[in-house]
Amino acid sequence: MHRFVTLLLIVPVCLFIVATFVGNSAAEEAETSPFDWGGDIRLRGISFDNIPLNADPPGVTRGGKNVFFRGRTRVWGQYTFSDYVLFKARLVNEFRSYETGSGTNTYDFPDEYVFDHLYLDFKDLADGLLDLRIGRQDLIYGTGKVILDGNPLDGSRTIYFNAVKASLKWDTTVADILGIWNEPEDDLAINSQHRDLVGIPGKYPTDMVESGGGIYLKNKSLEKMPFEAYYLYKNESDYEFWVPGQAGAPPTKVVQPHDLDLHTLGFRLMPKFTDSLSGNLEVAGQVGERGPQDVSGWMVDAKLSYKFPVDTVNPTGSVGIYHLSGNDPNTTDDEGWNPLWARWPQYSELYVYGFDADGAGRWSNLTMPYLGLDIPCSQNVSLNLIGGYMLAPEEDGPAGGDERGLLGTAWFNFKLNDIWSGHVLAEFVDPGNYYNVEDTAHFVRVQFMCKF
Repeated sequence: MHRFVTLLLIVPVCLFIVATFVGNSAAEEAETSPFDWGGDIRLRGISFDNIPLNADPPGVTRGGKNVFFRGRTRVWGQYTFSDYVLFKARLVNEFRSYETGSGTNTYDFPDEYVFDHLYLDFKDLADGLLDLRIGRQDLIYGTGKVILDGNPLDGSRTIYFNAVKASLKWDTTVADILGIWNEPEDDLAINSQHRDLVGIPGKYPTDMVESGGGIYLKNKSLEKMPFEAYYLYKNESDYEFWVPGQAGAPPTKVVQPHDLDLHTLGFRLMPKFTDSLSGNLEVAGQVGERGPQDVSGWMVDAKLSYKFPVDTVNPTGSVGIYHLSGNDPNTTDDEGWNPLWARWPQYSELYVYGFDADGAGRWSNLTMPYLGLDIPCSQNVSLNLIGGYMLAPEEDGPAGGDERGLLGTAWFNFKLNDIWSGHVLAEFVDPGNYYNVEDTAHFVRVQFMCKF
């Protein structure tokens, strides 16, 4: 624990000096050159315990108590060839140090160097009607319920997609046409550690490709009712893994049939009823096939927010519900929601681990009514609170009930200056009768981040 505390307290001070120096140098160079560059350093200390797992016999995810440190460094460079053409690359490295827990030090410094941005931008083609981005890039749409993270198995180290995005622009409408191909291992990694990035986690690394695409439409023609609509197709290939041989025998290759073809159609409304009252409603449905099995699912994400006129603070209260269909065990079909490319923490950094038995971040079979409160304490300080009660539409848990448990989250965000920012996050889950464990789960994270 002493090493963990030392890293968390001493390293940020040293990096602050470096970041301040190179940040000033980068700003001066950007004023006179078509080449620009920069970077950021993120330091995290994390502790969690008792996160319940959908498994029998009783168990908790990641072996129970975990205490570890994560350090991520990124540096980027871009070259502007003209007003219409730009090239950008960003290189990422992350290392981890575990004090306790089931995690292993497979992220020892310097670990892999990964390009999470590597793309060409072509802007204002066809008389300004078309933008085109080709290559490795981030894709984030809406509140991240269908597209946000292309590499769920490496945590938040990267979220990139190998993709082509064509943006058609006219008046108040933008239509993004997407093509995605995410492979299980990064062939461009320097000092490759042969990590599975997108597949089904398990005892052995898997080899599964996630591909697809679609169209995502954003319209602001109605000032009081901007909306979005989308059609997305996704394929999850069969996946394979190698089982080590016994008593000197060679490893055995096992192919697990999967081959999912899935079509998702959805929309999102963002009504602005008054200056104080606003809303968000996203609804989506899915149909498809996994071999001979029919697949379907649906999702609703609804929230109503009100900004209270309290002096200069203006806290915002919200009430919402998040619903994801579950798989009915009494049918031969699969009716569970598939989160597509949204296998990330969403509403909870703690509870995303609760889906480990189903696959990292595979949000499904959930109904969560919740209350939220956002308090901007000052220009640089805010507090965000959520309290929700999580239910399971299908009682497929180890204890047979429909109550996943009570969730509470608290984010304290702060910005020290233009270089340094951070947050403190605390969460808990009091598990319900869906699980066969009773201990309250907790998650705590401290983060410092600097940009240069």
